[in-house]
Amino acid sequence: MRADDLVVLLEIARCGSLVGAASALGLNHATISRRMSALEAELRAPVLVRGVQGCELTDLGHRLLKSCEQIESALNEVRDQVSTTPRERALSGLVRIATTDAFGAYFVAPILADLHRINPELSVEIVTQTRLSAYGVGADIEIGVGEPVVGRRGAEKLTDYRLGLYAAAEYRAERGLPASAAELSGHSLIYYIDSLLRVEDLDVLSRVTGTRQVSFGSTSVQAQTAAVLAGAGIGLLPAFVGDREPTLVRVLADEVALTLEFTACLAPRRLQRPATATVMRAIRESVAERQAELLPG
Repeated sequence: MRADDLVVLLEIARCGSLVGAASALGLNHATISRRMSALEAELRAPVLVRGVQGCELTDLGHRLLKSCEQIESALNEVRDQVSTTPRERALSGLVRIATTDAFGAYFVAPILADLHRINPELSVEIVTQTRLSAYGVGADIEIGVGEPVVGRRGAEKLTDYRLGLYAAAEYRAERGLPASAAELSGHSLIYYIDSLLRVEDLDVLSRVTGTRQVSFGSTSVQAQTAAVLAGAGIGLLPAFVGDREPTLVRVLADEVALTLEFTACLAPRRLQRPATATVMRAIRESVAERQAELLPG
């Protein structure tokens, strides 16, 4: 039995698919499939249930996870023992983070860029999603708005953040700005597409405007911001996005200041890639240092 076949099995458990594991390990799908078939033949029992949507581990596969983790740790320890320079002993391997497009762009990406610059052997992936999934297969760290769809062990409140209304000078010149929240219904509003909104915590537009009518909708905060900058309307944006745009002005700042929260969740310990804990610690530190951007005023 090849010890690294068990490392492959561990990566399949992390990714939930042969294709994902092949990408993470730098192998092709056929090689991964062949090696798992060989492992199952040697064990004389299946370790995977292959399906259209991906793979699930059998009971035997789950029982092997502890051994898989120990082998991966042992191989990493050997590499550390023979390393001779700090760079060789630095972070390496893949870390995958699933988070919202705005928080990913303004917080996670700069952190991972710094870590990768210092640790060239570290590979990073940022996957966009708005809410925490029910099971979190494939990501080492998930950061979403509000609480998970179902209870997730290890979920932690990462930080509160504030949203406000913003408009461009061009829109103000053409349409003027509302003097009260009651007047917002007469303006073009930019926010999420109501029928595609899957996060209950974000269903806040009617709370501040009295209407759910959106004139320019997008599932992406980045696209919403671009629309506000182009003068398409008044947008409800995270303060850490809107406040950094010098051409945008706050609208009804005293009346509209909503506070939501980001929740973080790590993959189960046995499925975490080695760099996960270090990356999560860096994210926590960055969030603590940048509270003024998340919760201004």
